[in-house]
Amino acid sequence: MDERTDQAPQAARKSAGGVASSASSGSTDGSSSGDEQALVAAARAGDARAFERLVERHAARLLRVLVRITRDRETAEDAAQDALLRAWRNVSRFQGHSSFFTWLTRIAINETHRTMDRPDARPRLALDDAIGERIPAWGSQPEEVFETRELLDAVEQALGRLPLEYRQAVILRDVEGLSTRESAEALGVQEAALKSRLHRGRMALRRELDKFFRAAEDR
Repeated sequence: MDERTDQAPQAARKSAGGVASSASSGSTDGSSSGDEQALVAAARAGDARAFERLVERHAARLLRVLVRITRDRETAEDAAQDALLRAWRNVSRFQGHSSFFTWLTRIAINETHRTMDRPDARPRLALDDAIGERIPAWGSQPEEVFETRELLDAVEQALGRLPLEYRQAVILRDVEGLSTRESAEALGVQEAALKSRLHRGRMALRRELDKFFRAAEDR
């Protein structure tokens, strides 16, 4: 059996176990691109510790993305562990055309699709080509409205009601700040398709949030 396959459960599962702990401790990616490239090169050569360090740097952000997409932390953590096992087994094929995080995110999103496509999973919302076509105007709102925890909760709930394809686009591009190219690569689609999903997702999100702003006007 391939040595990398033998190492995979120990290396990737150790890293996967750190996803939740890193997220709860507020771990963020503060590495330089040069340092990351060195770790990627070592991981591609079979260095399990280098792979673990890469995952530790991106663990919190990756789990945050998956929780927002799946709307279920346990499902997100399961998908993250499966994704890390797959990533470790395939890291030697990583060519560096995208960032390591983008590559890892694409693998993880594919794993969430497998999880959410199971017969016992909750059905996805169907895409509606007409969604967001008629968007009521919000009007001007007091600046302090945008600073409330209530608004943040409303945004999270509105994101959860979006069709999956729209939600993924909005989360990657607007919430996590990936570029259009990076978001498209993470989802495995063309940039034109990403832009279309993003536009419809933003419009749908705006329609969902209109209820919040209308309620705020009445206070």
